[in-house]
Amino acid sequence: MKWRGTAPARLLICAGFAVAAVCGAQTNPGPTFPPARPLETWVNSLHMKFVRVPAGEFMAGSPDSELERSTDETQHQVKITKPFWLASTHVTVGQFAIFEKESGYRTLAETQSWAYGVWNDREKKWTKLNGSSWKNPGFPQRDDHPVVCVNWHDATAFCQWLSAKEGRKYRLPTEAEWEYACRAGGTTAYPWGNNPDDGKGWANCSDRTTAGQFSLFPAFNWSDGYIYTSPVATFRPNAWGLYDMIGNALQWCGDWFATYPAGPVVDPHGPATGKERVLRGGSFIYGPRHCRCAFRGRNSPDFENFYVGFRVLLEGNPGVKTIP
Repeated sequence: MKWRGTAPARLLICAGFAVAAVCGAQTNPGPTFPPARPLETWVNSLHMKFVRVPAGEFMAGSPDSELERSTDETQHQVKITKPFWLASTHVTVGQFAIFEKESGYRTLAETQSWAYGVWNDREKKWTKLNGSSWKNPGFPQRDDHPVVCVNWHDATAFCQWLSAKEGRKYRLPTEAEWEYACRAGGTTAYPWGNNPDDGKGWANCSDRTTAGQFSLFPAFNWSDGYIYTSPVATFRPNAWGLYDMIGNALQWCGDWFATYPAGPVVDPHGPATGKERVLRGGSFIYGPRHCRCAFRGRNSPDFENFYVGFRVLLEGNPGVKTIP
């Protein structure tokens, strides 16, 4: 993984609409944390639950005072002009298996018979694990775990297949849409507030459980009970009912990586070309610095690793099919 400014549950119901009230226990009290609001949700043919995210404005990036911030997080105002529907969890192993079975698609890791695994601290590089892929990432997974060892092209292929299957427009979220949804109206460094020590129960990150396993990044000062991935929706959702926006598996976004603008922007989609795609959200190997809402990761679109996954966005009204 490359950095700028740093060193190296589910709702199984028939497709339709639902409205759920998020209880007060799902919010973190404080002057900068928004109250929970009623959520409008929808479930598709793969039993993927989506949450309607309203149009609005927010401050992307981080203030100069935020601990562990990076220099590529220039704070700026972003306006999102259209509501969208974001999957409440990562795409799971079980959902990705249906995609491969029905489409015949094979990931790059499968065709080349290896994927990146644990960081080699002595050689300062990621270890290639022979035979590793989303089917065998190097640790046990169940169907309800986030799929990993998928690159940007694999994630995009899943979205294209699902769009054709349902006649709707699925895609990866833009970096701005992702951070807007992650913050869910809040302004703090983490979904739970500004203190990294208050994150127990909120996310699956590098912690006391994994500190001896993953030495590349300093760990949180709590234990979440998992060394690798955890079942999706195991931990607390944010104020908008989205799970694992921080932690579990890193998430691909649609954008090419670029320097943030200094002024306000409207519906940014990143540059037309580039060398690296955006990755957001931290993962089970990351500690406080890389599990902040503002953290920006990026890598080659061909990059696949045992901590990289994705979630999908649905455009428009899910009740109306937009693709013939």
